[in-house]
This record gives sequence, C-alpha cells and structure tokens, in this order.
Amino acid sequence: MCYSFLCFSPWDEAPYKDATERTTLGNLTLKGFLSKWALMTMLDPRGSLANLLYIGYGGNPASALHVTRRRSVDRKKQQTERNVFHCLVFGPKNAGKSTLLNSFIGRPFSESHEPTAGERYAVNVVDQPGGNKKTLILREIPEDGVKKFLSNKESLSSSDVAVFVYDSSDEYSWKRSNELLVEVARHGEESGYGVPSLIIAAKDDLDPHPRSVQNSVRVCQELGIGASIPVSSKLGDMNNVFCRILSAAEHPHLNIPETVAGREHKQFRQLFNHSLLFMSVGAAFAVVGMAALRAYGGRRNSSR
Repeated sequence: MCYSFLCFSPWDEAPYKDATERTTLGNLTLKGFLSKWALMTMLDPRGSLANLLYIGYGGNPASALHVTRRRSVDRKKQQTERNVFHCLVFGPKNAGKSTLLNSFIGRPFSESHEPTAGERYAVNVVDQPGGNKKTLILREIPEDGVKKFLSNKESLSSSDVAVFVYDSSDEYSWKRSNELLVEVARHGEESGYGVPSLIIAAKDDLDPHPRSVQNSVRVCQELGIGASIPVSSKLGDMNNVFCRILSAAEHPHLNIPETVAGREHKQFRQLFNHSLLFMSVGAAFAVVGMAALRAYGGRRNSSR
C-alpha cells in the first residue's frame, strides 16, 4: 500500500474524511489537522508513522509514537497517562448519536435525520480547565451493529469510556438505551474490560418523558454510575458534556457499571477467596500444632 500524500491523501476517505472540524470555507483547522493524525495513529499506527516520515519527520521514528501502559493497569493505579482518549457512543436509532458527534466537531444542527451507515468517528481537541488540552475520539456504534461489535471478547479493550445516548422525550428510546448499557456492562464484566460509562439524555429541548427521568435516576444508582447528562444540540446547550466524558476517562476506576449478576459474582469470588484464606490459615495452624506436639513428644522421650 502506498501511504504517500503525493499518491493520495488517506484523509479523503472514511473514516477520516468527515471526522474533524473545518472552517466555513471547508478547510482544516489546526485542531482538525492534529485530530486526524490522532485518529490515524489509533487506527493505523504503521500508516501514520509512514506518512509522518514521508512528509519530513527527521527525528527518531521510535520517538514519534508514545506507547502508554495497559488500561487495566490504569484502573489499578486509579490514574492514566493518556492524552488521547477513545469513547464508544451507543444508543438506539434516532436517539441523537450522530447529532452529538456533529456538535463535537462544530457542525450545525439539522432537523433532518439521516441514519448512520456503519461506524463513524468524530475527533477533536478539548480545552480543559487549567489550559490542558486532550484529544477525544468519539466512535459511534449503530444499534444494529452492537451485536457484531460485542461478539469480539476484546472489543472494549481499546476503549477508555462509553456513553449511552437516548431521546429524553421517548420512553422506548430510554428502555433500549438501558438495555444496551446493561448488555455492554455484562460484556465488560465477563471479558474483564469494563469501562467508565455515562448516560446522555439528548433532545433536552423537548418535553421529557416523566417515567424515563425516574427510571434513569434509579438505573444510575443501581449500576453505580453518575446521573444522566441532559443536552440539547438544537439549543447549543451541551452541558459541558465533552469535558465530562474526558473526566470520566481520566478516572478509569470510577463509573464502571456493575450489574446484579456481576455484583453477585464479585461477592461469591470474595467469599471464595476468604474461604481459601481461612483454610490456608487453618492448615498453617495445624502444621504448627503438629510440629509442636512432635517437639513436645521428643523432649519427653529424651527426659526418660
């Protein structure tokens, strides 16, 4: 494969073509340029490095890419060294997933609904309090593609956070989003790749469905994650949602949903481990006791 920008621009094709912000004239912004590099490096590190060398990077190729530690280690240490974060976006059809991605890269709100064909990415550099800048990659998973996505045991291993979007005015949309959340949470528990998760209540400009509001509060409490985040792309009221997604990703040990089955399995494992500990301690006392009896018997025999 030719990675040369003179042969063709790899950014003129999906998933890079419409993944970043542009000016009103359709040109790349600086954030858009850097974001495309970040996305390519995540999806195709070899191709990214080849293009970087072709356009004149004169440094040590090994220093061009920074390999971070495993996410499982981040969870144990309760912190991360990453500057680029990968977020999965789940939700039922017409929930507002694509609109969320469009808002992230500065696309204007549109009343017309165009179903997303296949997976889609949106990438941008997010300014955080204190002047820090982190890159967030949003990956939209269509509802009909979730089953195939989760068929791979490693599907969550490269993700830092997941969000579940639902139409806050539609009770069915909430129910389906909740089902997807539980499905993904179970997959994370079974595979060992559970990720911090957030619920986003989209279309907050519409009248919220009362039962959906009540149920979302209950589900968040039961799963042990933060309250749902209301947003309205139409009104431009995003409730600082992208910084909140980044914050969840930067705290990999928090907001990991725990299902009833997962909680019971965890309790059983803890009980089993305690039983093993008790048995090992008991066995150790038995060994010590036997040794003491033998020593005592030896002393009595020698004294006769």
